[in-house]
Amino acid sequence: MIEILTIIAPVFMLMILGYALGRTSLFPEGSSHILITFVWWVGIPSLLFRAIASSELPSYSELTLVLGYYSALYLIYFSAFYIGKLIFTQSTAEAGVFGLSTCFANGAFIGIPIIDGAYGNEGVRMLLVLLSFHTLTLIPITTFIVERAKTKGNSTGLIVRTFASIRQNPILIALIIGLCWSAFHIPVPAWLDRFLAFPAQAAAPVGLFAAGMALSYVKISGDLAQATASTFLKLIMLPIGAYIITKQVLDLPDIWVGTATLMGALPTGMIAYSFADKQGVAPRRAATTVLLSTALSAFTLSFLLFVLRTIT
Repeated sequence: MIEILTIIAPVFMLMILGYALGRTSLFPEGSSHILITFVWWVGIPSLLFRAIASSELPSYSELTLVLGYYSALYLIYFSAFYIGKLIFTQSTAEAGVFGLSTCFANGAFIGIPIIDGAYGNEGVRMLLVLLSFHTLTLIPITTFIVERAKTKGNSTGLIVRTFASIRQNPILIALIIGLCWSAFHIPVPAWLDRFLAFPAQAAAPVGLFAAGMALSYVKISGDLAQATASTFLKLIMLPIGAYIITKQVLDLPDIWVGTATLMGALPTGMIAYSFADKQGVAPRRAATTVLLSTALSAFTLSFLLFVLRTIT
């Protein structure tokens, strides 16, 4: 149990530090945005490129992990979508954002240090493989649902608007460049690897601090019952689904199963709130989900990691 606390505690302590300092005049409002911009545009792309460019292309079995995890994810996504529409009487656009808030994990800021502590480099590598498809699929699908609802099914320019949301995504760009680099077996120069190592190593700690600071501006103020339902699906049902499919159905290696299960149990990322705010679709509910899931995930992740260590 001490080992688990050693993995989990530093992650959330750094977030708590960011949260506490974010409420002081030392870091005025907007400071978190600057730090998150650095992590999003420099830190994570550097980390992703270094991990992919120097490795072989994902194998068939690794793509099987992607298929298994995203089968569980989209089962939960569309379950949340219809729960939003049928039980909470949300509009189609609101239900789409509800599904996004339920499934979009804080994989970069919280996931990387936790997976690194639990499973080392192999776990981080597989987490990055899974994360590669996160923004690539969840944002376009949700954008399509929201835009289609707003235009009442008018398809004019719908596809263009949908994919405009990812065409300048730095993580996607880093992914494509890294895959091409790997496919052509181009050596990564030592000077380039060392240069990218600096922002790559800063991505997780700066991201955690910035995420905590960003949460200091968030208040629980929107549809607590719905946010609680979303948090339950995110922290409990998604990791259960990921474990069943990757372990019981696909019988994948334990490290891969653990990585997929822990990724499913990560709290909702701030991107879900940013998306809701940008689209003008229930941003307070999304913000409440982010804050609630982050607070509770310290306990659920610790318990889940204990269970995984016990049964594998």
